[in-house]
Amino acid sequence: MGFCNAFDEHLSTAGPAAIFLRDHEGLYRFDASWTRDAWQRNPGPHPLETVFVLVRDHDTGFVARLLVSSPTLLPTHPRGDVKAFGSEEDANAFLATLGALAVSAEAW
Repeated sequence: MGFCNAFDEHLSTAGPAAIFLRDHEGLYRFDASWTRDAWQRNPGPHPLETVFVLVRDHDTGFVARLLVSSPTLLPTHPRGDVKAFGSEEDANAFLATLGALAVSAEAW
């Protein structure tokens, strides 16, 4: 698991709870839009504990891979199915079952 810079890595462990997306280089990058949206639906405080989350879009079936620095920040999403994993390896193993293009026609 790598981060795009030292700030994002520090934010993932020192809080406040935040959401990180993978960038084009495969590194985790803080995403203010996802984080703000989650905080509006689930106000904190949130305990810090890293979870790896897959979110399946209801409309397209596309599956996004996220790092979330608290298990309570993104328990659900109004536009997608949420599946949380305790390790990146477990999330990647599940993602691999979907094939090369991370799309799932079936709801979770």
